[in-house]
Amino acid sequence: MSLPGTNKPIKETSAVNKDAFKATLEQLIATLGGNANIENITHCMTRLRFKLIDESLINKERLESIQGVKGVVIAQGQIQVVIGVEVEKWFNALTDVSSATDEKIEHKGVQKKGQLFQNAMQVVAGIFGPVVPAIAGSGMLMGLLSGLIATKVISETSDTVFFFRSISVAVFFFLPMLVSFSAAKVFKVNEYIALAVAAAMMAPKLVEKAGQLSAAGSSPELSVFGFVPIELLNYGGAIVPAILAVWVLSKITPLVDKLVPASAKPVFTPLLAFTVTSTVVLSVVAPAGMWLSNGAGWVVSSLLDVSPTLTGFVFGLTRPITIVFGIHHSMTPISLNNFALYGKDLLMPIMCLGNLAIAGATMAVWYKQRKIASKEQSSITLGSGITAILGITEPALFGVLTKYTKALFMASLATGIFGAISVTLDTHLTSYILSSVFSLPAYLAGGTQNFIQAVLGVCGVFALSFILTTMFVRVDNK
Repeated sequence: MSLPGTNKPIKETSAVNKDAFKATLEQLIATLGGNANIENITHCMTRLRFKLIDESLINKERLESIQGVKGVVIAQGQIQVVIGVEVEKWFNALTDVSSATDEKIEHKGVQKKGQLFQNAMQVVAGIFGPVVPAIAGSGMLMGLLSGLIATKVISETSDTVFFFRSISVAVFFFLPMLVSFSAAKVFKVNEYIALAVAAAMMAPKLVEKAGQLSAAGSSPELSVFGFVPIELLNYGGAIVPAILAVWVLSKITPLVDKLVPASAKPVFTPLLAFTVTSTVVLSVVAPAGMWLSNGAGWVVSSLLDVSPTLTGFVFGLTRPITIVFGIHHSMTPISLNNFALYGKDLLMPIMCLGNLAIAGATMAVWYKQRKIASKEQSSITLGSGITAILGITEPALFGVLTKYTKALFMASLATGIFGAISVTLDTHLTSYILSSVFSLPAYLAGGTQNFIQAVLGVCGVFALSFILTTMFVRVDNK
């Protein structure tokens, strides 16, 4: 059997495509200095993230020319290769042609000075990048339920709402377990022991005991071994304590492993690693993590109290730039912390405004480009703008706006202006969602006025970015 218009059988054509894709991956690895130069590989929703031993071996020009690569960013001590929505396919395929994955043993090189910020951003991206689809999916479900309830399509007291609300809330309650699994890969420790430690933090019996002690007028605290105090707190949805717990596990496990004889390692290493880590975490580390979470929430709240307009402007102005450099995931834990502490977040709406501003600038470039550029280039620009409206901005940023940096600035300026307006008007979200026009029904959870403000905001920022780019950006036919 043959495909129409070709003499090649279907199986043969499929094999050719598979071989071509494998050759593309091999070319990708070669431009990064080969397998021996790749320390590990991770990915987020749109980017492959490579940590290399020697960054001087990169051939960036060849890397950017590979078919399917939409952009390359060298930041945070990583090489970020922008792929788009097919990134997971590339990552999975790379395991067949590369000896490096996120499981590869860490290279023991000398850390350069001045990399503290880079390393911190790398850790945040590595932890939250893989978790985002899960929390975004459950957050969207919560948002859609709120929209259906607000528009009286479905009754809030129905079994349907009870069921779907329960399963969506569960994701956020057990978020420490999702975060711990992801953090275990970043900190190079057994993922399942990390999950066990996170489960210990959320042990139902400890929560139940805390309730009993509080009801009896006693302090919710235990004394282990007669001298180790365990403060009984509810860690549901607490992400900072979970991250710190896995970091502690990564330090305790090697120490335990050195003390245990080889013949006893299969039993006693996990026993001691879990027991010691859980005790240390619940007695000291997790309460400290809650204090840090509350402190971070207080800082954000204080900034908003001092000047919500300025806070919104600065965050909006920098939003498109943070996406370019791949550090936009640094805001995810702040937003999640705001949801846990206050039940709402004012920063995520600005993320959506940023995406629509990028879309507006890209569409303006297309509008000016459509008569002078090739049909192929014009189509690429148009497609990138539409994709940005749907929430994936990398094709627009790396395919269009980084070539017209003034257009990128116009998108940033528009986001800053409407970010200031958004925060001043208290436009907010009550759950984590993806930043796209499809997420707008989620704003109904904050009331009809909140929804109207969100709709006007995304329309306004798109229009302002489009107008500014049309007025001040000169477009050529390249």
